Amino acid sequence: MAKKTAKIIDGKKLAEDTLITLMSDIKALGRHPGLAAILIGDDEPSKLYIKNKRKAAERVGINFYDYRCGGETLPNVTQEEILAAIDFLNKDPEVNGIIVQLPIPEKFDTKTIINRIDPSKDVDGFQPQDPSLLSEKIVITPPLIGAVTQALTSTGEPLMGKHAVIVSKNPIFSQPMGAALEKLGIKVETITPDTGFDKITKKADILIVIVGKVGIVNKSMVKPGAIVIDVGTNSIGGDQFAGDVDPEVAEVAGWLTPVPGGIGPLTVAMLLKSTYELSLKQYGA
Repeated sequence: MAKKTAKIIDGKKLAEDTLITLMSDIKALGRHPGLAAILIGDDEPSKLYIKNKRKAAERVGINFYDYRCGGETLPNVTQEEILAAIDFLNKDPEVNGIIVQLPIPEKFDTKTIINRIDPSKDVDGFQPQDPSLLSEKIVITPPLIGAVTQALTSTGEPLMGKHAVIVSKNPIFSQPMGAALEKLGIKVETITPDTGFDKITKKADILIVIVGKVGIVNKSMVKPGAIVIDVGTNSIGGDQFAGDVDPEVAEVAGWLTPVPGGIGPLTVAMLLKSTYELSLKQYGA
């Protein structure tokens, strides 16, 4: 008997649809929005993310400004110098959105660096957002949250009343993700990848994993028929990457996002869409 195979959520296809629309919108705008990305350190998945963001941005007509420090480039950079660079970008009228690629090396204070970004240019939406600080009270949905939400709704499955489990070490992701799911009528439980967490994941109708450890979730931890969203991207040598979810989970799950080709490209598309939306507010369009 052939093994059951989960339906694949095609993040590339979903991203492509968004990018085609965005390309047309930017062409009609008659100007090029600007996105600045700061990469601190030499994390390989982060380098991949920056490469993909640049490629997609240039394709749709967004100017991409790439700043690298704290690794092979500017190895002795200080936090004060990074904050000064953000201050410069905050004032630059050619830059509509600013991102600091996570994770940041531990010797730097992630919260201090993220919070230095002007809220009206915080295209990642990581800051607690006070609408009164933003032009016309726009509040940006974090691109990663938007990507996960779109992936879920693309399945066509009824989501209201489902039990979702988010496995994450970082509240920067888990808190807004949980809030977004609750707005869809989904019951949310957030856990860290501690010993015994598999007993909780086994109960999830929707399982979202962002830990940063290859294959930390295997098929024995997944409820049959569950929607499994793998947000992890881990370097496994050279230009090869793997997710936090073992591919064999496809034998149990109902739906699964692949790595690569799942949440990654969709997040990039959502990021560029948010950059465009911020530019409209800043241009007064």
